[in-house]
Amino acid sequence: MSQTIVNQLKKIISEKLDVNLSYHEIDEKVSLFEDGLGLDSIAIVNLIVAIENEFSLSIPDDELSADLFKSINVLADFIGQKSAQA
Repeated sequence: MSQTIVNQLKKIISEKLDVNLSYHEIDEKVSLFEDGLGLDSIAIVNLIVAIENEFSLSIPDDELSADLFKSINVLADFIGQKSAQA
């Protein structure tokens, strides 16, 4: 996992999503959903769009699952793998 990708994801969440979290309040080890950072389905969709734009990649629907959003670290690993394949 790249710490650079983790930092970019934290920046996206704090600056581009309608959440009341600062960069430093985001724990990359907790779930992105309600029981962790509290992102709802609309925020997750906006996050996916922001990731695709920021990292210049496409995430096919068949690769989207709840497991992908277990934490920022898991998401960063996925993005790193997708970027390496491009």
